[in-house]
Amino acid sequence: MIRILIVTAVVIAVLFALLFCIYFFNLDMKFIVNVVAPLFEKHYDNRKNDQYV
Repeated sequence: MIRILIVTAVVIAVLFALLFCIYFFNLDMKFIVNVVAPLFEKHYDNRKNDQYV
């Protein structure tokens, strides 16, 4: 029983540390800007425009 509690506490601590590093270094937005945004830009730049602004 104690071993399960220790393993659970360690897993929660590691998960907390990982999430804190993602938050502290703003890695989620860096991922969006460097990976997701270029994919969206490539997709929307290749679309045919039906109306002009």
